[in-house]
Amino acid sequence: MAHAAGCFKRILQILEKWPVDKTKAGGRDYREFLEQYVNQAYKENKFESNAKYWDQQYLAIQKIVNNVNKNQYKRAYTSTSTGLTSEQCHIALSSEFLEELKQEEEPVYKKLFTSIFSKEKTK
Repeated sequence: MAHAAGCFKRILQILEKWPVDKTKAGGRDYREFLEQYVNQAYKENKFESNAKYWDQQYLAIQKIVNNVNKNQYKRAYTSTSTGLTSEQCHIALSSEFLEELKQEEEPVYKKLFTSIFSKEKTK
């Protein structure tokens, strides 16, 4: 039990170092996902039965948080395979941008009704 609790605490401590991405609200942030996954596993006593797995997970999360591979394998180019920079990719994956895309896919009549009814409600 002591090893499981210690491993659980170590994983949560290393995740605390990872900043939450404010542009990915609603459970889309990877840190939030990992915290939920780890908490659920601890509640279901999965740490006890598979300590080796969770030690490996801790080491993997530690590498991600400390940018080990990013620092070890420097990028030669600033663009990605899409031709966008990392900042442009970050914007394209934000919740706000994805919401705009959803609204663009709506038919014109639906946009019209939505805007008319929202204006009437504010009066």
